[in-house]
This record gives sequence, C-alpha cells and structure tokens, in this order.
Amino acid sequence: MRKLLNKLLVRFGLLITKAPTLLADKSLATSAAFPVELTEKVTVDAATDTPENELFDIFAADTNVHKWHHYFDIYTKHFEAYRNRPIRMLEIGVFRGGSLRMWKEYFHPDSTIVGIDIDKSCKDHEIADRKVFVRIGSQADPDFLAKVNDEFGPFDIILDDGSHKTHHQNISFGALFRPALTEGGCYMVEDVHTNYWLKHVDSEDTFIDLSKQMVDMLHEPYFNRIETNFRHEHPEALKQMDLSYLAANLGGIAFYDSIVVFDKKKRYLPKSELR
Repeated sequence: MRKLLNKLLVRFGLLITKAPTLLADKSLATSAAFPVELTEKVTVDAATDTPENELFDIFAADTNVHKWHHYFDIYTKHFEAYRNRPIRMLEIGVFRGGSLRMWKEYFHPDSTIVGIDIDKSCKDHEIADRKVFVRIGSQADPDFLAKVNDEFGPFDIILDDGSHKTHHQNISFGALFRPALTEGGCYMVEDVHTNYWLKHVDSEDTFIDLSKQMVDMLHEPYFNRIETNFRHEHPEALKQMDLSYLAANLGGIAFYDSIVVFDKKKRYLPKSELR
C-alpha cells in the first residue's frame, strides 16, 4: 500500500525522490569521452581461486563470518600496517560475532575490538576479558556513536559493515570521521554495491554520491588557483589556506569493487618546484 501511495505521489509531483542508476536494471551510462575500446563488453570468468593471505585463513576457520572473498586482499592491503602494535577498531555491524573474533585474531593481541549493532542478542558475542566489546545502538544515532567513542575511542580503524542503508552510512561517516578516527587512521565502508539497489537507497545522496564529492574535496586547494601559486620560490606562493576539515585531513581515497577506503592524514599545502 505504501509503495502504491509513493508511486502516486511521485506521479503527481507531490513526492520528490532520487536514486542512483540501478546497474542491475539498466545499461551503464558512460561519457562520450570514453573510447569504445574501453566500454565494449568483454567476458569475465567466475572466480576459481581463494585469497592467499593470513586473514582469509582465519576467516575460513570460523563458521559465523559472512564476507565476500575479494574483500580479503583489500583488507590486507589497508590493515596490514596496523598489526605491529595494539590498536582500537570499531566495526559497525556484529551479526553472528564471527567478524569480531576474526579481527581479534588478526590484529595485535592487546588490541581493543568494538562492535555495535541494534540487535540486543549481539551482546552475547562480547568477550570482555579479551578486549572484544559490543554495544547496542543505532549507527544512525550520533549521540550513541559519541558515547561509544567516549568509552573506547578514538579508533585506528573504523569499518562500516552495518545496515548498508545509505542514510546510515552517511550519518555514521559524518559523526565518526572527525572525532572518532585517529590521525593516520583508516575508515572503510564495505558493501557499497548496495547503493545501487533500491531497497537500500533511502537518502537523496547515497554514500557513493558523497564519496565522489569527496574526490573533489580532496582537490580543494587547487580551486581557483594556478600552479605558480604553489611554487615555493614564487613571491606570491601560498603560505596558508582555509580548507574544509575533510580536505585538510583526508590523505587519500581508494575505490574498489564494493569498498571505499579513506585515509585520515593531516595535510599541508602542496608545493611545486621548478628546477
């Protein structure tokens, strides 16, 4: 009934909605700037091999973890550097608890692993004497997230594997990136393929939309400026600049199949040099 009502409201212009192009239902629109050689259809084979890394071996030994196989090389690439010291990790989404145990085994034994979930039964997966904690609440509740950060944070790694609802992903990133992620920390959002499935799209901008905007924000220092503005020896070289917090603290963004990764790093103005 609700879906029918929404359709009628949309038809008569009383309800404005926005959703991304659904790749599963429509052809992928591409810019005319792409040469045809890059957009023609080619055959892709099914995966036959399993990832060859330690984290996948840990995953394979537990029956209560749900992960896409191609994630493990991405995890290893971005998380390996954090293994030589105790860290604090926040995982949004607990499910059956296997993921928390996997991270506990993978990282330094003195690391603190925190999971959050709205399902009260997930509290059973807490292993407090091993520094594996579970807190019950919504990832879309900034007050709850602030309390978790006050208790356990700031975190070296934040992994969003929660509801996959687009407004949840957006709110969590907005509430956590600045206060709850350490300098040099990693914020990873996985399963972003759900941003192309209507049942998960419940915001005007999806997280993919925001991530694309953040690519522009990463290049904010160059807006309305030219290369000579950044030459160290130039008399008009920039000494300071006011940037958005995100642009001033975003070291890089990495896009993968179903995963977006943000590295938090204090930035300095880029410097150009002509020798």
